[in-house]
Amino acid sequence: MSQTITFESHVSDTQRGALESLMFFNRCQQRVSTCIADAIERFGAPEIVADRNRLRIGMHNMRDVQSLFAVDHTGRPIGVAVYAWQDIGHVIVMHLSIAAEFASGGSRAGEQLLLRLMREVRRSTRRIKGVRRLELYYATGRAAAERWRFSAKAAI
Repeated sequence: MSQTITFESHVSDTQRGALESLMFFNRCQQRVSTCIADAIERFGAPEIVADRNRLRIGMHNMRDVQSLFAVDHTGRPIGVAVYAWQDIGHVIVMHLSIAAEFASGGSRAGEQLLLRLMREVRRSTRRIKGVRRLELYYATGRAAAERWRFSAKAAI
């Protein structure tokens, strides 16, 4: 049976090392390295932002960036989506990171953490009236113009 995973807008500052590992030293990054480079070129590099005793992911020179973390029962971040509103009806997920054990081929891949994280992003953005499209910027093997898009009515 899988252990409890919750979704949070921040993580504790005691998890800085785990968050750095997840975001910047993730051993699965090579799978989407071209997409990461494209996203950094377009949006800027993600950075860890401390706010009192909490951490989130921000983007230099971008306001209103949101972070959604998948957190295990110990408080360790095991996944994160960084997203922003492009306009009133369009949300774009600019950066994603999933712990290696939850990625394809990992020991806990069957828990489908990426899918669950994207569902939670979609659920939280649907609370905002007028959001019609959720776009995932990372898409392995696709040109920038062909990034994944989910309409508000699409099932994730």
